[in-house]
Amino acid sequence: MTDGVPDDSGVDYTDGAGETPADYPTLAATFERASEVVGTALEAADAPAVIWTGDRDSTLALYLVREVAADQDRPLPAVILAESVAADAFVARWVDRWGLDLVVAGDDRLATVIDDHGFDAVIAPDRGDDPDIAADESFAAPTRDGAVTYDRIRPLLIFDEDAARNATWGFVVPDTVDAFPAGYVPESTDDLPDGVELADIPVDSGTLDALDDE
Repeated sequence: MTDGVPDDSGVDYTDGAGETPADYPTLAATFERASEVVGTALEAADAPAVIWTGDRDSTLALYLVREVAADQDRPLPAVILAESVAADAFVARWVDRWGLDLVVAGDDRLATVIDDHGFDAVIAPDRGDDPDIAADESFAAPTRDGAVTYDRIRPLLIFDEDAARNATWGFVVPDTVDAFPAGYVPESTDDLPDGVELADIPVDSGTLDALDDE
């Protein structure tokens, strides 16, 4: 137990320990488990927030939070913009379209923002195949950042690169863009479906530009 996190917090800090993407052979099963993690976090936390940078994985995490919050009839948690990789126009566009309560923070002042706003759970886009993530890590980790203590929630631990890509093009984009066919993966930024423009896609241009290199 990390210092400062009460034993009676009600959070199961062992949930998901040892689970890997291989435990979830279908994307639907992966989504269901990740949604359970988000739902539990939203129920347990008094002041949750979600980290967003505009990249693919953080947008996937934000999508999960938006879907679960809507299902639970809860307000969307605050969104912490940390180390944004997206252009200001992109951020402004999706803040407006999704009605985000945005809190701007660079990575070097993330702890300050969490402390200032009293966030007790922060949903982060940590993916399970990241080399910095240990194989036995759980979905909820009590985190101390200086004098600030909060729960870091990682619903994407059971996503690998393929699952994250398939989820983005199979769920996130078509649910956001009416004209986008589910599961269609463009081969380049010039390969978008008819009626769809780059500005319609809810992931930053860096993610889309990477398509040109695949």
